[in-house]
Amino acid sequence: MVKLTYRDLDADDFEAMHGLATQWQVVRQLSGWPWPASPEFTKSRCKTYGGKGFVWGICLNGSLVGSVAVTGRELGYMLHPAVAGRGVMGQATFDAMSYAMAVTDHAYFDASFWHDNPASGRVLAKLGFRHWQTRYEPSKARRIPLLCHHTRLKRDDWHGLSKAQQ
Repeated sequence: MVKLTYRDLDADDFEAMHGLATQWQVVRQLSGWPWPASPEFTKSRCKTYGGKGFVWGICLNGSLVGSVAVTGRELGYMLHPAVAGRGVMGQATFDAMSYAMAVTDHAYFDASFWHDNPASGRVLAKLGFRHWQTRYEPSKARRIPLLCHHTRLKRDDWHGLSKAQQ
């Protein structure tokens, strides 16, 4: 298990977050981030989330390496490629969903991933997310509609998964 810490984002995170936003392999997998990277857009994300849910900075050994969020009923995340493949996102999404399940009474949560990002699909499947729809969606960075797989995690399925992992 990877030892991660989480915290709200703030203005001091601009450099690390903009470092993520300038990585094409990261931004191309996000539906709402622009390309090329916009410092103004990145700055708008470097603050405590004010809506329903949360956005956490993911810290590994004290350094910000990504973010994980549950906003409303939607799980989203991004990770620096230098730490990919080490279980960071699997742990961060598990921790985020554990928290979301504990503080809400939502019957389900949704998450989606582009067809050309099977690694994200595997992260979601390990959490218990199941496919429920595939359709074309706009990609801000790529500027074209892309095939997007939508998945859903039902609370009852999560309870079975989280008990099995304890």
